[in-house]
Amino acid sequence: MPTVTLHEIESLAEQESARHHHYYIGVEHLFIALTKLENGLSNAVLESCGLEPRFIRYSIRQVIGVNEDRRYWPGFKLTPRARKIFEKVQYYAGIHNPSERDLLLAILDEGDSIPIRVMQEMGADIEYIRRTASNWSTRSKSEVPAVTIQSNVPLSDDERKVLQRMFRNYQRIEVERQLSGGYTAARLLVVRPYQPHRAEARVVVKIDTRSNILYEKRHYDAYVKDTLPPTTARLLDNPALPEDSLLGGLKYTLIQPSGSSDPIDLSSHADSLSGIELGSIIQTNIYDVYAEGWWSQRQRYRFGVWREYEHILPPALEITLSSSQYPVADHVLEPLGTWSRRNTIQVGDTVELRHFTVQKIRPEQNTLQVTAGYGPEAVNRTSKIEIIGLEGEISNYHLGDVIESLFGIVQRTREQILHAQVEQLSPPFDISADSIYGPESVGTLPNPLHHVNHLLDRRLSGYLSIIHGDLHLANILIGPAGDAWLIDFGLTREGHTLFDWATLEVSVLATVIAPRTPNGWEGVWGTIRLLKMINQNQSIAHLRNPVTDALDALRAIREIVGKNLARPNLWSEYYIALALLALRGLSWETTTSIDARRLLFLTAALAVQAADEAESSLIGSDVTRDGFGSQIDKLSAYDIDISEEDLD
Repeated sequence: MPTVTLHEIESLAEQESARHHHYYIGVEHLFIALTKLENGLSNAVLESCGLEPRFIRYSIRQVIGVNEDRRYWPGFKLTPRARKIFEKVQYYAGIHNPSERDLLLAILDEGDSIPIRVMQEMGADIEYIRRTASNWSTRSKSEVPAVTIQSNVPLSDDERKVLQRMFRNYQRIEVERQLSGGYTAARLLVVRPYQPHRAEARVVVKIDTRSNILYEKRHYDAYVKDTLPPTTARLLDNPALPEDSLLGGLKYTLIQPSGSSDPIDLSSHADSLSGIELGSIIQTNIYDVYAEGWWSQRQRYRFGVWREYEHILPPALEITLSSSQYPVADHVLEPLGTWSRRNTIQVGDTVELRHFTVQKIRPEQNTLQVTAGYGPEAVNRTSKIEIIGLEGEISNYHLGDVIESLFGIVQRTREQILHAQVEQLSPPFDISADSIYGPESVGTLPNPLHHVNHLLDRRLSGYLSIIHGDLHLANILIGPAGDAWLIDFGLTREGHTLFDWATLEVSVLATVIAPRTPNGWEGVWGTIRLLKMINQNQSIAHLRNPVTDALDALRAIREIVGKNLARPNLWSEYYIALALLALRGLSWETTTSIDARRLLFLTAALAVQAADEAESSLIGSDVTRDGFGSQIDKLSAYDIDISEEDLD
């Protein structure tokens, strides 16, 4: 094992401190430096104790955060605690040069620093780690035991590394099948682990980019683990994060009273269900089970729509880096500004980005995504800009870095990206027009592409609660006894309560209703006619066919929405969310059919129309209905404009 000097570790700690704009050296920076030593003793010890150095590093960074201020003194001063650590290091080293082991032991013995508290929260036995470090031979090497992997699905080398790391305490595993996984590149695998002479219960493994895996674990700990019902999917282990891989993994243990855990995702299972049966699962197995800890724990919320929904849309701009030595900006852009909801920036304009944060890095595409902040919270992912064509420069950026200033040339705007996505649908109408002229049974619909900025600029009265953040059918698992589990908590957060239910309606439309819709635009228009009848409280019970049967699932969703509207008669709150989430589906080229995306585009148009009609119908009417014909109380026109003070 290579010898690393204390000076080299200090240099790494200084780099870490500068990255967070701290400009002092604390124990947290020193410990992160230890975990960044390739083939270092610290990593070997932690791994042998069942801990993931990369996850510890990430968790410490989440705790210490990034300082908004800049440095006020030259050099890097030691904190009082760090000075005490260095005194211990010198004592342990004696007449020898201080080593990596000495520093690790000093941090473990001090016992009250941020790294120690982070590891204790993970369930680590600090004394056991200390004994392991003290007795570790420099010739020892932490190795992941070879686990026999039998797989019924193709696995990449990196995916096998994740599985090896995750199941290193088992004799072998069998990857039985892959779940559908929804609309992202993440893989969901049903895995059966084996010990000698016995098989263990099946688990569901999620494999994704390591940054997404880290997000999910942190959000599970923050929002999920203490609010789940007794029978549900739980993350019982820390992430598996091989140091030599860009991927990571999480293991969901499926806890249920029946003892059987052979799950299928609801996206696949829906094919064998009637609309009423699917709606019953949504209402009874999902909403009724999780509402008490999540959606019913709510408070009044007055918000700009952009705060909750802008992040689901394409980036506001696509840019390339400016090649000019002395560029002059036509526009200076800062996070959270109104520029992302205005059509004032044109292709070819030079823009200067100030104080944006690196949110995503895609080395294989040479692209970078910068946003208002770091992490999956909705407001952090607003002000989204895609930087393309970074050949040879992508390695200069790191997740979470704040870019002080960057000049770029605009290549495309969000409006152009959305238009290009609709053009792929071969529309039989002019997508540049303000209106879409449908068959007589539907009539004229507003072009939703022309309403995006207006919708984002709206202010809504709603509820704030814990939400799943990605509640589509593939993230709901069903067991043979009817047990239901939610998985994939990477976007779980406090947010607009109706976000989840509009997301689920879009998923039902794309996954269940679109496949039962006759092919082509004519078939899609037929389904839109039925959706319009539902929005206008007209009965579709007499029109029985596969589509109307599937639409029964929307009844359960709309009934749930009715319980969670801030004002029982103000359905525009829901339709605005539905319109924007349906437009998100235009980007699902690789996971949904062209007819499904056609249906989502026209659903967005219909939702814009329904939102306008819902608001205009408030005036001069005594009652309204919930979208399926049930009467509910109506407020007077005086109550339409609710003051912010009433809700804060």
